[in-house]
Amino acid sequence: MNNKPFNALNDCFVRYFFTDKGGEKVLLDFINAVMISADMKTFKAVEILNPFNLKSNYKDKETIVDVKCITKNGTIVIIEVQLSGNSRFPERILYYWATNYSKLLKKGEQYEELNPVISINLLNFNLNKKGNNVHSCYMIYDTKNARLLTDHLQIHMIELKKFKFKDNNLPKDLNCWLGFFTTNNMEAYMSEIVKEKPIMEEAHKRYNNFIRNQLMMSEYEKKELYQYDKKIMLADERRIGMREGEENKAISIAKSMKNKNMDINLISEITGLTIDEIKKL
Repeated sequence: MNNKPFNALNDCFVRYFFTDKGGEKVLLDFINAVMISADMKTFKAVEILNPFNLKSNYKDKETIVDVKCITKNGTIVIIEVQLSGNSRFPERILYYWATNYSKLLKKGEQYEELNPVISINLLNFNLNKKGNNVHSCYMIYDTKNARLLTDHLQIHMIELKKFKFKDNNLPKDLNCWLGFFTTNNMEAYMSEIVKEKPIMEEAHKRYNNFIRNQLMMSEYEKKELYQYDKKIMLADERRIGMREGEENKAISIAKSMKNKNMDINLISEITGLTIDEIKKL
């Protein structure tokens, strides 16, 4: 580990932590913590499912979530960790929800057979830069009287960049879990939080099992390197895009000035283009 802080948002770890044998206890507690935070009903038990939604047609888009489970009353819960996003991220989440919802009904079954699908998203970026809410819950309401159309769609967005441990309005349980996923010192955090929340003893055990497993840690490191390379690549693309944008702007200004028969030396001084570049415009 080279003494680097452990990244509990690494999807290799998240999938192991919640879905490997015995993960139902911590998974149920985390889901219920999210439900309590949104003033929703909690669940008594969960069963872990295959996270793949296999395409039925070669033209379809295959989807996979980090964690997928079903509760005792038939509600499907999907959990995703997203380290980066863009302006189309909400549509992506809705698409994943819709894919899982549509798979519930088998040929010949009635709509009564459908059950709610809850989407929980741990975001390591700000989806809404204007607000300070760490946890938001989206459902389908009438715009005039706020009447709920159906409880079958429930999308939770948890914006971790806005989270500050013990400095927020979150309920205790969700506060503990988000602290777990964002701490820079896992051992110190776990020794403190176990006193407040006993289930974290199981969480600590699963964390230790993971970091002591060479194969899993190898996959963890590969994923960390991939994310680092991706971050560098995106930063480079932004710099190139900005530079190209500045060059295009300079060319546009130079063309306009040249059309007005302005002094070519002045155009060069203002735009930064060379005399030869301006003459070729």
